[in-house]
Amino acid sequence: RAPGHHGWALVGIFWIMALSVLTIAQGLIVPIVSAMMLALIFSPVRRAMDRFGFSSGVSAAIILLTLLGAIGTLGYFVSGAAQDRLAGAPHMIEEIGDKLSELTGTVQPVMDATEQIEHIAGKEPATDTVTIREPGFMAGFTDKMPVMAGQVVICLTLAFFLIASGDLFYEKLVQVMPTLKDKRRALAVARAIENQLSVYLLTITLINMGLGVAIGLAMWALGMPDPVLFGLAAFLLNYIPYIGAMAGVGISFLVALVTFDSATAAILPAFTFWALTSFEGQFVTPVLVGRRLRLNAVVVFVSFALWAWLWSFMGMLLSTPMLLTMKVVSDHVPGMSGFGKFLADRDDLSRSDRRILKFIFGRDVPLSKRQDARQAGEANESPVPLPAAKPPA
Repeated sequence: RAPGHHGWALVGIFWIMALSVLTIAQGLIVPIVSAMMLALIFSPVRRAMDRFGFSSGVSAAIILLTLLGAIGTLGYFVSGAAQDRLAGAPHMIEEIGDKLSELTGTVQPVMDATEQIEHIAGKEPATDTVTIREPGFMAGFTDKMPVMAGQVVICLTLAFFLIASGDLFYEKLVQVMPTLKDKRRALAVARAIENQLSVYLLTITLINMGLGVAIGLAMWALGMPDPVLFGLAAFLLNYIPYIGAMAGVGISFLVALVTFDSATAAILPAFTFWALTSFEGQFVTPVLVGRRLRLNAVVVFVSFALWAWLWSFMGMLLSTPMLLTMKVVSDHVPGMSGFGKFLADRDDLSRSDRRILKFIFGRDVPLSKRQDARQAGEANESPVPLPAAKPPA
């Protein structure tokens, strides 16, 4: 039953308070959510290691040490190039400004005209002013380092205990559920979340690795500096929906603008970055991820904007996994099936729904890919009409 006037007010107050808690307590909630995501990703790996005789604690230690080793190795190889780029960032920004002013060709004439107008008007020279310099990026980053280090320690420690506990969560879930039907449903939901989320994130990680290698090789072939940095940036940025690819295209264009002499040559690396990310998003990911794990693009962007507003960069990374978790829960809870359909990508429509939409919009609604394939298969399997029998003489 729909809530009354007081009920809607309580719902609104609840969501306002929930968003406030998520924002204020992000220093605690973000590491916990990140640790749970890591545990869900590596639970199938831990079970596979259990079959070879490893205990859950040893498996958790091996998994996290391997993860830290991989991150440390990547950081070691790119640290030198990254330091050089950060040291030369002010000079690069000046060069980018000069190149952009050369491309536009309108900034300097406007400034000259403004100076002439001020001189004609007899404007007095400006008095001396005192400017208070605000802390720079590195100063702010240094101030936040202890907080970030504490969050990383909390995340990794909690992830270790979650992975090392094995199937303890499922045991407790069975114990607290009152009826056998509730126990089975809770286990089905928990296993579905673990399986689909781990499959999704592992698949996306492999896709991003391939994309990073492809973009790194492409930038190397185009003569761009530090192609390894471009590959690593593509790998990390591709976890962020929409904005990550746009940021990669913009960065490649600005670096190419400083590297090459002509603006035409600077467009080619940006176009290559855009082409590779578009091919990955339109063809590779839909094929490998599968229809069940595809989400509504509009809902994905709204979720991305919401969590980015609440949790900044970590919200960008966690928005899609949390949205996928909500979809899996909605698909397995009977009362939330409608919400799960709303979160999903275009799906099959019943004939009555298609007739209603056709009546409203005056045209046929596009079929989903599965419906197209189904109709094509039915058309191919339709029996060939036999020739009519001749009447007896």
